[in-house]
Amino acid sequence: MKIAVIGGTGKIGGAVAKHLAKSNSVIIGSRDPVKAEGAAKKIDGAVGADYATAAREAEAAVVAVPYSALATLSVLADKLSGKLVISTVNPLKVENGLTLFALERGSAAEELAELLPKSRVATGFNNVPPLLLQRDEVVPMDVMVAADTRETYDEAAKIIGSIPNIRPLYAGPLSQAGLIEALTAVVLNLASLNKTGSLTTRFASRRE
Repeated sequence: MKIAVIGGTGKIGGAVAKHLAKSNSVIIGSRDPVKAEGAAKKIDGAVGADYATAAREAEAAVVAVPYSALATLSVLADKLSGKLVISTVNPLKVENGLTLFALERGSAAEELAELLPKSRVATGFNNVPPLLLQRDEVVPMDVMVAADTRETYDEAAKIIGSIPNIRPLYAGPLSQAGLIEALTAVVLNLASLNKTGSLTTRFASRRE
């Protein structure tokens, strides 16, 4: 599959692009196409382009821009029409040494769905620190995926699950995205307060 990583020159975007490129064709999208091309040269199977070109040529997209830049993606609505879009975006802030969820209601994923009304939006990779994805072999982890239909979840899960050791789990409709994004703050605080190094989500099951 041809997948655009919008914001692929950032830490989480670059890490996701690195692993997706092992089994997909990846287009790293950046506001600066020269920067995108430079990042793509470091990843086998990837090419670089500006946001518009990446969105137009891809079959699906992963959005990995900072929350502050989310609204700028409305210009991609037509180019991403009819396509799956996975949001990694977490609206966070730091107060008194703690990382907090920055929204009073809703979520970044729901805002993205409003900006891209003809796309199928899901969450993914929200609780995964870039350091854990930058490794050549990913540690076993679970990625929560919220999507308004099971079909959209299945599409997103196929992409997310193409990375070895990552298990996608359906978290319900996109209205649950705020809980997933807020959990990122909890995970970051756990790592910081307990000095554990990077943490991510992994759920135990009696079936295992």
